[in-house]
Amino acid sequence: MDKKKKILMIFTFVLLAVITIILRALYVETSLWYDEACSWFTAVQPFPKGIIDNLLHLDLQHTPLYFFVLHFWMKVFGDSEIAIKSLSLIFGIGTIPLVYTAAKKIADSRLAMISSLLAAVSPILVFFSTEARMYPVVIFLVILSLNFLIDFEQKGDNKSLIKLLAANVLIPYTLVGGILYNISLVLCYGVYLYKESREKFIKYLSGAVVEFVLLIPYFILIVYYAKMRSLFVVKHEGPLIFFNIIDLIRNFFGVSLTPNPYWPEVSPYVITLLFAFLVIVPCVYFVYGLVQGCKISEKFLRVLYCIFFVNFGLAVLCSYFEISIFTVRYFLYLLPPLFILSVIGLSKRLSFKHLNIFVAIFAIASISYNIQQLDVLYHLKFFAFEAVRAEADVLKFTKDDIVIMPLGSEAPYYFRKPGSPRVFNFDFHKEIRNPYNSNYYDESQQKLMDKPAKYGVIYDAVFANTYFSQTHFKYFTQNVNNTVPSGRYALVALYGGDVNAIVNLSDLRKSISSVQDIKERCLDIMLQKYIYDIGYLLAADFDLVKSYTKDNYTYFLFKKR
Repeated sequence: MDKKKKILMIFTFVLLAVITIILRALYVETSLWYDEACSWFTAVQPFPKGIIDNLLHLDLQHTPLYFFVLHFWMKVFGDSEIAIKSLSLIFGIGTIPLVYTAAKKIADSRLAMISSLLAAVSPILVFFSTEARMYPVVIFLVILSLNFLIDFEQKGDNKSLIKLLAANVLIPYTLVGGILYNISLVLCYGVYLYKESREKFIKYLSGAVVEFVLLIPYFILIVYYAKMRSLFVVKHEGPLIFFNIIDLIRNFFGVSLTPNPYWPEVSPYVITLLFAFLVIVPCVYFVYGLVQGCKISEKFLRVLYCIFFVNFGLAVLCSYFEISIFTVRYFLYLLPPLFILSVIGLSKRLSFKHLNIFVAIFAIASISYNIQQLDVLYHLKFFAFEAVRAEADVLKFTKDDIVIMPLGSEAPYYFRKPGSPRVFNFDFHKEIRNPYNSNYYDESQQKLMDKPAKYGVIYDAVFANTYFSQTHFKYFTQNVNNTVPSGRYALVALYGGDVNAIVNLSDLRKSISSVQDIKERCLDIMLQKYIYDIGYLLAADFDLVKSYTKDNYTYFLFKKR
């Protein structure tokens, strides 16, 4: 390589590193979203028993590795927003050079640079790169696994296989749905090796057996989760619809994202010229690249396409049977490999100039969007959780006051400091769904809440002339009514559309004609009854001072008599 080319390459790498770091660093100072605060709540528990207990009794959906790492990370660096997010930031940044190395091993340095640039500026990858959740970690682990897989294919040595095995074992322990990648890899690559190299197949199969043995605790955990989730009193996961798939592709490959990337979009898109340019055109390009890549004659490359397509198909299948939710964050680990494979496919059909122009436009538009989106993200996250703390400060709340957040109180991150108002420790979605919850259901109710008879129990509770249960009455009274001194306050904060769950009890009863109505609208009815009971229980010792809407919350301020 001559000196001029070497200087150009160094400059390109430096520029790519600067873009990667700056775009992600911009997002590291945002407030914690609800799920991120839940990460803190889990990781701050005693290691390891407290963390495991929280996952087994409240979370019921995540594996522990990320929370173990975050636990010790916070012990060293503290639990500020920047400290918590910086763990994810490291993995978010580290993903980009891994994209380059993987692409270079199966293509060339030019396509590797293009792939890594796309991953560096991708709005959805930037958005989640500082998320205080397990997603940036599992993205890093999957692209690391891809590197080791390529090494094993090219070298066939034990060292590469051991590295591949180690990365693959860590993936499901980081993200419960990451097992879909492992399954896809074993199926597609195993069949390929069986046909191409029996010797290498035997070696790989031996490694797969070791991997399975190491994942036995994982399988025990997800069997437990599956059993518990099958008994849930209420569920809020919506069914899979075709638009969810379109939504994921749009967030994967579009320059702009849906208004709330955390959850599947349900509203139809408004097609404008700008939307076509920022979303439709890049999605068409990337999907076209993936389709064309499947036609490549090189067998191992076709296996890579197969792995990630099968993974995508399994994700759709699991969501169809309501095993998981088809939302972009759960399958984001697919995106960096798909960028590589799409670029390879595009390079076979587009001229060098055409491809460079498309990538340049996508990169410039994405960088611009990421910068413009920063203010939107700040507001989205602030108004999701921290806004309640800000309102408590306005009201001059002290440790004598209490905040009641029916859908967020399990993670009181912004009320953790000494002297802060207390948060009533009860989260509707997490507590109500557990049929054995001893903070909400009476002992007699618990015997029926894991059976179809639960709908009759709920029906009787709604039509009884009292609160849902004696247990909840005691729990609420002991933690709220009996702890707030006379003259101090309780603030009920309802997020977004949850205020629509406020109904008069007589109207709620009129909307229910039979137990079948309970079965069809279980979540809505339970939430309406729960929020009604909060007001009913507070009225025994508190007076309503005022109610008002501010930002994304509706507040109800009560004063203790």
